[in-house]
Amino acid sequence: MADNRLGPEEWVRAGLKALAKSGASALKADSVANSLGVSRGSFYWHFADVSAFHAAVLQRWRKVMLENIIEELEGSAEDRLEILMYRAFAGGSEIERAVRAWATTDGQARAAVDAVDVERIRYLRRLLIEAGIPRNAADARARIMNWCYLGFTLSSNKLDQDSVKNVIRDLTQLARSLTAPRVKT
Repeated sequence: MADNRLGPEEWVRAGLKALAKSGASALKADSVANSLGVSRGSFYWHFADVSAFHAAVLQRWRKVMLENIIEELEGSAEDRLEILMYRAFAGGSEIERAVRAWATTDGQARAAVDAVDVERIRYLRRLLIEAGIPRNAADARARIMNWCYLGFTLSSNKLDQDSVKNVIRDLTQLARSLTAPRVKT
């Protein structure tokens, strides 16, 4: 057995890996303990129960997939909207898919996903308003951009790097355009 002096962060990281690899059913004390090479008792030293562990895993997902990204962008003088889209489309799709799949059957995960979606849309809206888009248009466009990200993330149809860059460029240009595209009837 490995060193039993793991902290809660190691358990949570192992939980995220297990979730991405095998789904929510892998988020059990025994399964994660085995992956870490420690006893189940170590788990209960850090978490009152599996539900508390799940809450910590979801909080870490939120931190990695939302809070850290926003924090990094806030310190940037570059085009934050485009950088945000590159970051979103560039990685984390396995864990995003796994958390969203988990949310279809678990209320705690559903609440976390809903809260993250609200914050993502709020941040996108703010960036669009700062770019000069009227508030009502910024709200709709922020939702559309989030849906595009989710569709891309949940799709098994992946693009090469150049195609991703083109999609992001076009998506950000569409979102920033001051006039709505007209549909011919």
